Amino acid sequence: MRPGQLLARASVVLTVAAVVGATAASGQVSDGRFSVVTRLGAIAPQKDVSINTGAFIGLDAEYSFSRFLGVGTSVGVARANTNREHFLTTLRFGRADVGGGDSVYYQHVGQPVNLIDISAFAVARAPMGRFTPYALAGVGNYTLIVDAQISGRAERSNDLSLNAGGGLWVAFNERAGIQLDARLLRLRNYDRSFIDPTGGRNPNVTFFEDFTLPPEAKNTATSAVFTLGFRYIPGSLGGGAQ
Repeated sequence: MRPGQLLARASVVLTVAAVVGATAASGQVSDGRFSVVTRLGAIAPQKDVSINTGAFIGLDAEYSFSRFLGVGTSVGVARANTNREHFLTTLRFGRADVGGGDSVYYQHVGQPVNLIDISAFAVARAPMGRFTPYALAGVGNYTLIVDAQISGRAERSNDLSLNAGGGLWVAFNERAGIQLDARLLRLRNYDRSFIDPTGGRNPNVTFFEDFTLPPEAKNTATSAVFTLGFRYIPGSLGGGAQ
């Protein structure tokens, strides 16, 4: 499913939830309260990242200083496949004494890539009754893991990650609600050769004009993350709910 389609469906779910959640709720978050958000959706990397759109699941734990400000930690896990068109290798058959083989076969290859991102963030909210728009920004660390059976190596790549975005959450009652979330995730010191299934072996050195070249690799990988989440406030709210 494309990120745009996911966002459209999530918007429909939000609208329906707002109607179903007819229980009056002036807001979910009060001073000194924790909340937990489970998020499910998709991650859509830019084309130069050479990774296709994939599934994303996240878990946020947030502490509210007030109805308007809070801090938290987030763990996100994504799984997607590399863009096969960006990784081309050559296979030779036939007479080995003729340049390693007199028949050449060109093959696009791909492999699964797993992403784990752990970050801390700050969030600012603007409560408006049941509806609360918010904006957030965070910093953390990411880890990329490739398929060892395909790549032939059990290695990981990790470095600094940055994220920023916002969204809207809708309260069902004083404890629970759903939220629509969109964030940009940036991975610093991104090395596209790390996810290359060919490992740089047997490149196309002859017929460049016959194959689409991948975009120029960048040092920073940028992806859009769209999720639909469920927010829950554990424990008793008592008389302090705002």
